[in-house]
Amino acid sequence: MPTYQPAILADLQEHQWYVHMSRSEGADLALIKAELQKLRADCAAQGVNLVLWFGPSLLKDLSSDIPADFQPYPGYTSPDGSKVAKGTQEELLIWVHSDKKGLCWETQYAFRSAVEGHMYVARETPTWIYKNSLDLSGFIDGTGNPAPEDQASVCIIPDGQPGAGGTFCIAQRWVHDLQYFRSLSLADQENVFGRRKADSARLPTQVPRSHLSHVELREGTSGDESTSKRHEMVRRSTPYAFSSGVVGLYFMGFSQTQAPLRERMEAMYGINGQETDAVTDYSTPASGAFYFAPSVESLDAALS
Repeated sequence: MPTYQPAILADLQEHQWYVHMSRSEGADLALIKAELQKLRADCAAQGVNLVLWFGPSLLKDLSSDIPADFQPYPGYTSPDGSKVAKGTQEELLIWVHSDKKGLCWETQYAFRSAVEGHMYVARETPTWIYKNSLDLSGFIDGTGNPAPEDQASVCIIPDGQPGAGGTFCIAQRWVHDLQYFRSLSLADQENVFGRRKADSARLPTQVPRSHLSHVELREGTSGDESTSKRHEMVRRSTPYAFSSGVVGLYFMGFSQTQAPLRERMEAMYGINGQETDAVTDYSTPASGAFYFAPSVESLDAALS
């Protein structure tokens, strides 16, 4: 069985750094590959968790081990046009996490400096773990994750399939309107997520617009606790705050196949006929992309 990149499911460290990049015109692919190898070695030597994620176009140029149904992120708009999840597909996402913020900065900065003129930074987001894994809304994030011992079987492509040992990812930076959210009553806040704020227990009755009823896929109606789950995903999310006052959540979701990630977005934005997700009333994605993290063995071959 191919080996997934260990940092994907490693214990999340206090500090994260996400850097989205694409190739410049005339980029030297051999140079980029060599510098990615150096980045891997640098992170390993300094004990920094690193995951390399590739968009469809760069992965195609690096490897023949392409997973099935790997599509770029299209962006999503509600039928009435009032809610938009912006699409910002890039070719490479570097994700580093460590308990030392300085090492997160140092490792990613060394790489982007080395490939200057060949790749450009489209956006970057430093994040951190807030209290007991809270979103800035005050709700616990990632409650719906499978148990740690089940996560690999949920999100890693099994042996014998294209892309085995790898995983798909949706990566989004959500911008929160905390003033609006905090103006809601506790009951209304809890109905937004479909969970209690104090302990994240699911509410016995889900309102149609609850977040849980859109993203917890079930056999039959999503969010219906009486039926079995399907196409689970693993979440890794942390908050951020910019000096401009913009705050929000950097969201990542991992899956064996990409289709369930698209299904969740279509549900949240009412494209499948559901009412829109109440989360979209107070938070809007400023970026969104799909990536794939190849297995260690596939990565070794692609960068050799």
